[in-house]
Amino acid sequence: MLAENATLILSSTSTTNPCVKNATKTFFTWSNINMKNVIGPMWDKYDMFCLKVVSFSSTGAVTFPGGSQTGIITYNMAGLSWANLHYDTALMSQEWVPLGINIISGSGNQSNSLPGNIGQSYNFYKGTPTANIQIALTNLDNVGASTFGTVSGGNTFNEVSFYFTIEPVIPGKMNECAVFGFNMNTSITSQVGRTVTASKEYNYASFDMLRLCREFWDKHDNFEIQMAFYNIRGIVASGNGRIMPIQISGLEFVNMLVKNSNGTDRLGATSENAIIGTVVNTTSSSAHGGTNDTMYEPIQFKKDSNTVNLGISFKNNDNTGLYALTPSGMTITFFIKPIYEVEKATLYLNPGGLTTTETNLGITNANYTQITFNNIDMRNVCRSMWDKYKKFNIFLTEITSWNIATNSLNAAWILQMEGFDFINQTAYITNPGQTQTATLGSVFGGSTAPISTGEMSGYLTTFYKTQDLVNLTLRAVPLDSGTAFANQPLQCAFTFTIVGVPEDEEQSKQLKQNWM
Repeated sequence: MLAENATLILSSTSTTNPCVKNATKTFFTWSNINMKNVIGPMWDKYDMFCLKVVSFSSTGAVTFPGGSQTGIITYNMAGLSWANLHYDTALMSQEWVPLGINIISGSGNQSNSLPGNIGQSYNFYKGTPTANIQIALTNLDNVGASTFGTVSGGNTFNEVSFYFTIEPVIPGKMNECAVFGFNMNTSITSQVGRTVTASKEYNYASFDMLRLCREFWDKHDNFEIQMAFYNIRGIVASGNGRIMPIQISGLEFVNMLVKNSNGTDRLGATSENAIIGTVVNTTSSSAHGGTNDTMYEPIQFKKDSNTVNLGISFKNNDNTGLYALTPSGMTITFFIKPIYEVEKATLYLNPGGLTTTETNLGITNANYTQITFNNIDMRNVCRSMWDKYKKFNIFLTEITSWNIATNSLNAAWILQMEGFDFINQTAYITNPGQTQTATLGSVFGGSTAPISTGEMSGYLTTFYKTQDLVNLTLRAVPLDSGTAFANQPLQCAFTFTIVGVPEDEEQSKQLKQNWM
């Protein structure tokens, strides 16, 4: 939905609105910012607003006498009256929100982080016309708001600048959002009411959804949760052992099916535990990881009760068990929003268990350039909306590549799909309404290491609803038809998002606006 908006730029080097900063550049304060002037005419029209991070930059030499782990940085913001917030790192403080992460080194690098995830939003109350805004650095070892901006002696960080847009929050229509900041640090277990098993399974037995989403929980029945950004301390991992899907459970997921078994007698799918994003671990303990711009898609869930038994687990690459290694530190930020107009479905597939002999699970050819999954129950995948529409859009929204060899010539390839009754495409047309093969686009599967990328809504095709059970085939086609693959391109986990296509033209326009 289109909306009025305002722009706020905070720079630690600004001479127009000078910033007070400490010597180590870990704590910044901008005083007496006239938020009424920044927001303009919207100030008198609305009681709540939404802050969105467009980009942020850091530059300058960095010193790390305290060790490389001090470069796993989260920027946190205070000074506005935040709403709908649970932040483990700040021990459920309502004063700070995590804006984004930056992995920096001692080489004096420059970075420009672009949060491509459109779900990253922070609600705040109108409050007083002027505000003192603070931004403080934390690393994975900072616990509690009192430690924000405090680092090991001798560490010096960067100048920073942030670019924000501000939009109104219109209840029931747009921009209602909650923020859940997760930290795996076991020292904060008791304060946030959770239990931890082997640093791989985190359980919040009575996670208070009403408190987290207090400004909009009672106004809606359907919601979505989205993993936005993460940072993680380096561990020694290799090959497929670097891939760690993040599983979330305890919510009443709607329109979601996840393959979680390699059994050849069945797809082994579940609608209870969702893979919400994927972390690719490092190859050494001093090389840390993180991203702001991997665009994981949100997953829909229905309000069941005000408190839920929320679980977060780290899984292995094909989602058949827990992750084999133990991460030494990680933070993840999740965003929760109400569903307004656009219902969506999520389908997560990986080729684990497929062999060159066909089973009830499916089949692959020897070099994994073509794989088929049998008996996918589309009525189960799209159950709240399957009977409402005659046709659907399917988006490729995440791909995580597994087995990677040096493959510079065919690291990118064309992804095709068969199994639905696709609406005609330019490249592959048979009879009207009988297109057999759809081309989703060219994807980058990595050339030398596992990779996880969010594709958002760029890879799209449309299909007519036919039978409930389908056999879905994926095919990788080399961009250079004369060059054979040096790896097995479809050794990947795929996440697809599906939305219904209204027949009414005005409904279709509204659907497009809300999706964007």
